Amino acid sequence: MTTHHTLHDLTRPPVPLAPVVPDTAPVGRAGAPAPHPAGEDAGMETTLTHGQTTGQGEAVAPAAPATAGAAPGPRPPAPVRPEGTPAAPRLGGQGRPGVPGQGVSTAGATASVDPATVATPQAGSAVPRRIARLLAVAALAGMIPVTIIGFAASYSTLAAMAEAAGFAPWLAPWIPVGIDGAIIGFLALDLYLTGRRIPWPLLRFGAHAMTAATVIINASAGTVLKTAAEDTVVAGPVRMLWHALMPVLFVVGVEGARRLIVHAAQLEDGTASDRVPLHRWVLSPVRTARLYRRMRLAVVRSYPEMVEREQALEGYRVWLTQELDGDLSQASEVQLLPMTMAPRGYTVEQALALPAKWRAEAEERKRAEAERKRAEAERVRLQKKADRLAALDDDADITVAEHERATRTGRAAAEAEAARAEAEAAAAAAKAVAEHRRTAAERLAEAEAEALESERAAAARRKAAEDIAAAERADAEAEKQCAEAARATAEVERQTASAARERAAAKRADADKAAAESERAESERAAAAARYEASMIEARAQQAEDYARLSTRERSERLVARMLLVAGVTPQTAERQIDAVPLSTVMEALGVKQSAASDIRKAAAVLLEAGYRPNALETALDAAWDGSQS
Repeated sequence: MTTHHTLHDLTRPPVPLAPVVPDTAPVGRAGAPAPHPAGEDAGMETTLTHGQTTGQGEAVAPAAPATAGAAPGPRPPAPVRPEGTPAAPRLGGQGRPGVPGQGVSTAGATASVDPATVATPQAGSAVPRRIARLLAVAALAGMIPVTIIGFAASYSTLAAMAEAAGFAPWLAPWIPVGIDGAIIGFLALDLYLTGRRIPWPLLRFGAHAMTAATVIINASAGTVLKTAAEDTVVAGPVRMLWHALMPVLFVVGVEGARRLIVHAAQLEDGTASDRVPLHRWVLSPVRTARLYRRMRLAVVRSYPEMVEREQALEGYRVWLTQELDGDLSQASEVQLLPMTMAPRGYTVEQALALPAKWRAEAEERKRAEAERKRAEAERVRLQKKADRLAALDDDADITVAEHERATRTGRAAAEAEAARAEAEAAAAAAKAVAEHRRTAAERLAEAEAEALESERAAAARRKAAEDIAAAERADAEAEKQCAEAARATAEVERQTASAARERAAAKRADADKAAAESERAESERAAAAARYEASMIEARAQQAEDYARLSTRERSERLVARMLLVAGVTPQTAERQIDAVPLSTVMEALGVKQSAASDIRKAAAVLLEAGYRPNALETALDAAWDGSQS
């Protein structure tokens, strides 16, 4: 009978969290999870710490999302799995309580398992704060005399035992001080480190070892230091108990304080864990041990939450068995996920959400891979485009260079041919003139010689005059021939130039054809140049904005620094070459007095040595200033 009642408690669904039921859910299905009975868990509420309640009352996990405390909707008669997969109620756990009536969300598919929900005291504690403070003061007031009396009694006993053990009389009284001081120091340091979340167990064990030594020494003193009246058999053990009682009480009090500090730190850090009620261990030890093991392995710190998990899992198992007509072996791996993942800390809803989460993650990986491939393809396309533009630029440069070389070669050949023809014509004309003059001179000499010998001298002179006239006519004819030769040479030059122009026109046609082929590349280069010009305009605008933020003094210092650079001053030795720009020049350029001009010039030299160099904007401003001055 007891076993049936426990199974009934585990198979019932939790009251505050209702399962997700689609529109097709059957109503009143036989074997549906029964309503929450008042059974074993009804009494668990009384076994929890003050201010804690089970999952049927107020929320015991303040670290969970705000939706954990939402009021559940109307409870459906029976859960039905949509499309072959049941939607179990989303329970809390690992910091992820669910919201009744909502489906499993797979947005992002990156939900991680958060720390487990920790049961913490409610706002309205069972013990008022004033009474709690009074109890703390009473505990402290009780521990003070225990500590004083215990150490005082231990001191006298330890001092006597130390002297009896052979320590020097002057050293024996200090032995108890060292032992008790070590106990107090170790325990105090252990409490301090525990409060700072850096406990060191060696301090606690050392204090316990020193306390055990004190207890042993005090207990042994009960058998060694006896009076004459204590000669019975019972007196020895009683005396041992009296001597060991006070140190043990002190250790118990310190351990209680340590437990309080540790529990407060766990509550603050969210690591405090509930204990399984004692009555459950008594009523069902085997199943309680299994529940405790799963609770610790799943890092579930709230006992009511673990009970709800067990109830949801058992209810899901019963429901799935009914859905499969009593044969659970027909269930698919997806349907068995809640049972498979329960030992690993997953709730029913979290286990059923895993396939959707994995599918979403796979889709995200595919999307990221497709995006990466698209970016790589775009990068390759841009690289090919840049390579093609560079190749077109190179071909255009080569074509232009070839055309220019051919044009220069044709022009040089035409000029050389014209010069050669002109030189030949001039040489022929000069030779003809010289020949006519020589012939005329010979004839004149012969005529004069004949005139001396004969009477026909006059006739000879007339003949000579005629010959001279003929020679002159011949000279004129020769000059005419020279002019005709010059005209012929000019005609040859014109024809040569015309041929060169025709060849250049043909080459220009070829160049135009090549230019037409590279027109698209040129347009793309123009677009790139436009983008570059836009970026340069933006950069110059930024420089102008930065320059506009400078004060008048800073602009003056930079102006004088540029004057020093123009004067040939080396930036590394600007202070030593500061006189390269006279003060009068600085005063005239800035319109300031001599003292201010001297300070500005020194500051400009320091600015140059610090690494200042004028940018394009400042250079343009200087050029504009020089133009306005000129």
